Amino acid sequence: MKSTLYALAAALLLILSNRACAQSPIGETQITWFTPSVPPGPIQEGSCWTRSIAADRPGAWRCMIGNQIHDPCFQVPPTPNEVICDANPALGKSGFVMKLTKPLPLVTETPAASPSPWLLQLQDGSVCEPFTGTRPAVNHEPAVWSCIKPGVPLSPRTNSLVTKVHPGKTWAAERYAESALSKGDPESRRIRMQVTPVAKVWK
Repeated sequence: MKSTLYALAAALLLILSNRACAQSPIGETQITWFTPSVPPGPIQEGSCWTRSIAADRPGAWRCMIGNQIHDPCFQVPPTPNEVICDANPALGKSGFVMKLTKPLPLVTETPAASPSPWLLQLQDGSVCEPFTGTRPAVNHEPAVWSCIKPGVPLSPRTNSLVTKVHPGKTWAAERYAESALSKGDPESRRIRMQVTPVAKVWK
């Protein structure tokens, strides 16, 4: 019985995803491999100890200045002793230069053939950034991205969460209202999922 319900749910999701993409006025999702420019401003000092959690790609690192974590920080050749941190092309942030006090760690893992998305911009303009710590659960799944609408006051009613994205000509995101994380037994609440077209993806 459960397998039948799961199969029906998967089929419904595919139908909704295709319908959302077919009705989307944004056309094809724009995919960008992000390479930051060197920003002006003061240079800070810090170190990186592992690969980025936020941006699953070569040349992206998880770094620290004092007790503050910055993720991702990007290598920009041909400067081996500096990285650029806190850049966000979706929000127009150029970030800052971090001078490394230690060499970057050696990485033995083979990078993924197709890196996971880093930033998303949804059809309604919401910008989604990945969680880099504990991921909250919604509908029994981890939320991977937290989304806000730039220029709109932060609110559980306007913010949203994305658990999955489905690549295609027009990508589709499985999206939930942030209010779905309200206290209470999740089995007693109906959590509505919305399939939303993705306008832009940065990797």
